[in-house]
Amino acid sequence: MDVTRRGLLALGAGAALAGTSLAGLSAASAADYPARTVRLVVPFPPGGTTDVVGRLVASALSEELGKPVIVDNRGGAGGVIGADNVAKSPPDGYTLMVFHIGMVYGPALYASLPYDVLKDFSPVGLIGIAPSALVVTPSLPVNNVQEFIALAKSKPGALNFGSAGVGTSSHLAPELFNIVAGVKTTHVPYKGGGPALTGTMGGEVQFMIETAGSLVPFVNSGKLKILGVSTPERFSAMPNVPTIAESGLPDYVYSTWYGMWAPAGTPPDVVKILSNALSKVLATEKLKSALQAAGIDEKAMPPDQFAALIKADLTKWTKIIKDAGITAQ
Repeated sequence: MDVTRRGLLALGAGAALAGTSLAGLSAASAADYPARTVRLVVPFPPGGTTDVVGRLVASALSEELGKPVIVDNRGGAGGVIGADNVAKSPPDGYTLMVFHIGMVYGPALYASLPYDVLKDFSPVGLIGIAPSALVVTPSLPVNNVQEFIALAKSKPGALNFGSAGVGTSSHLAPELFNIVAGVKTTHVPYKGGGPALTGTMGGEVQFMIETAGSLVPFVNSGKLKILGVSTPERFSAMPNVPTIAESGLPDYVYSTWYGMWAPAGTPPDVVKILSNALSKVLATEKLKSALQAAGIDEKAMPPDQFAALIKADLTKWTKIIKDAGITAQ
């Protein structure tokens, strides 16, 4: 046997051993996972709904997994900074992320992203769905969705809607409404959801489509008038409010969903452990009630189904955003 052949055989044997070692390491890491603290990245500052969801889930998973799950807020650039941190973290199951439907807006809103939404993350599971609601300033002379559409059609561009900023859910939901209802309304971006709500209550703008849970106290106090919710089924916290679909606009469905991801390459067995743990805690009354108090209906979904939802919504919103000519500022 010549030196070259011996060298090739040695390399082959080394590669085989390395492969066996890596396989064994993966199996071992899944068998004793988690062995230490898990970091859960929330790509937004503390205090928002995504942060609330992240902290509720982290607390529940800490109990279920038997190891601390700590929240790491990495806000900035509409979630891009935090998501990029997760995409570039070791795929060992010790870095996770909770993000919302905005994850699928990014590719259409930004000229370039430092990650690929489909390739650089491993979906763990859906957490829940937050219905949005169409609300108007109390002085607007409409009492239901059909009256609102009729008014918008009679005055193209005259009705203004407020949002938390360009490319946010409260911007895109009304843009979708415009398309489905065949109306033209005008976007007025504010510096956050709070100022936009204040503007709507005060009549600076005529309407908003915002997360329903955040609107309950203002609707109950008469500061806003609610016309309909945007999910196929009625919102559990507002059972007497009709859906926009049942109010004559069957093709309008919009909601903000929240989910969990790990970096791409995370061992499938570890993803399965996390997915099963997430589904188990979401089935508890304690977490269900806490999420509902935040305006979110629990909706567990395994990785494969969640991945399909991400892909479908990515296609859907890329078209809507591009057709509307929206770009992030």
